[in-house]
Amino acid sequence: MEALYAKMSECEYIEPEVLEKMENIVIFMCNECGQGSANTAGVARMAYNPAIRIVRVQCTGQVGPIQIMDALSNGADAVACVGCCLGACHFFNGNILSMHRIKLMKKLFKELGYSDQFVNQYTSRAAEGETAVGDFEDIVERLATAIREEGTFKDGC
Repeated sequence: MEALYAKMSECEYIEPEVLEKMENIVIFMCNECGQGSANTAGVARMAYNPAIRIVRVQCTGQVGPIQIMDALSNGADAVACVGCCLGACHFFNGNILSMHRIKLMKKLFKELGYSDQFVNQYTSRAAEGETAVGDFEDIVERLATAIREEGTFKDGC
């Protein structure tokens, strides 16, 4: 089983002890492109880390610092937002608003002494399941890097 998790990411080998610390990765996905890409990946039977928990939101513009900190304080190891591509948002640039918020959260985390890899933003198109899985792998790799360097958010890194 450990070998399966370690081989999911083609880019980087992740040690089993690091993977064990990844219990809950929350991903807020917009109802249009984000969730559509996850559905496309599911139909194509693409595998991703079982620690990933998808939360469907109408638009990633609805996700703010309160929702992100709430997820982290309730046990999430990392939080990400997957929204529509630039210029393709179905809710008047909610994806750009989300990108700005994530950028500010990353700066805040750095100022507070945490890794900025616990919060990330991605874009996706509904027909591109491989993009969603690639984003999921990137989230896992970034979290693995943060865990190796500083520990998890729960540890107080």
